[in-house]
Amino acid sequence: MRGVLCAALMTWFSVASAADPYVSKGFVPLPADVEIGPMSAVAVDGADRLYVLHRGEPPLLVLDGQHHLLAGWGKGEFKTVHGLRVDSHGNVWVTDNALHLARRYSREGKVTLTLGKEGKPGAGAEGLRSPDDLVIDSKGFIYVADAGNKRIAKFDADGKYVAEWGGGGKEPGQFATAHGLAIDTRDRIYVADRGNKRVQVFTTDGKFVAAWTEAGNPFGLLVTPDGLIVADGDAHRLTLLDFDGKSLGSWGTPDTLKLPHLMALGTDGTLYVTEVDGKRVQMFQRAK
Repeated sequence: MRGVLCAALMTWFSVASAADPYVSKGFVPLPADVEIGPMSAVAVDGADRLYVLHRGEPPLLVLDGQHHLLAGWGKGEFKTVHGLRVDSHGNVWVTDNALHLARRYSREGKVTLTLGKEGKPGAGAEGLRSPDDLVIDSKGFIYVADAGNKRIAKFDADGKYVAEWGGGGKEPGQFATAHGLAIDTRDRIYVADRGNKRVQVFTTDGKFVAAWTEAGNPFGLLVTPDGLIVADGDAHRLTLLDFDGKSLGSWGTPDTLKLPHLMALGTDGTLYVTEVDGKRVQMFQRAK
């Protein structure tokens, strides 16, 4: 009887695993001489360089396509790093919760633009309060998930405040916490409304399009050719949604994903997922 039960469990496990949309490829090797802190975000540029953001020193690590360390910078410049993006021009963007800033850097780590006022939380056109993430649309406009103000703040390419939408609440277009962001090729903006357990979809002028609730409590979002990947840090799980918000499958457990956070997609299709508690970057590939 015990043998039959074990065989049945093995059969169930094989079927469940086979249904996972992605499978693990292991972890990005990080330098042994760097004291890695909680892992926050990851980004990939057009040359397949990998940028890793963590709450240690130096906080920004740059790796080549084979994951060899090229550079590390930003020591002493941040307080609580959170979001990371590399734009189409190779600029590196970092949000800092505690300093209430979003900064644009050159590839070499030189500040070229600042949104917000260092150490001074603001609102409206006067600043940011605990910004979590940002995305940039096809026209160069910048959208910041301004978590402390429960809004999306829009800026032009020069950093000038343009507009905002949101506010605290549970109604469509309101947020418990505007946490992670993603943007697709049609410039639809996806907001991880952490706390309200939904992903909200908007146009670039803030018009509400949809709310999706099939992926738990969203922390990080990533648009892929197959759909939207949602990281649920509470459930330690990733879910792939189609572009109508329907689940195509989930994967991950507290043992295999230790608080998944923000994500990126490599030029070869590799999915990179930061794990806050795991202090690591896990790699996945699309299941065949």
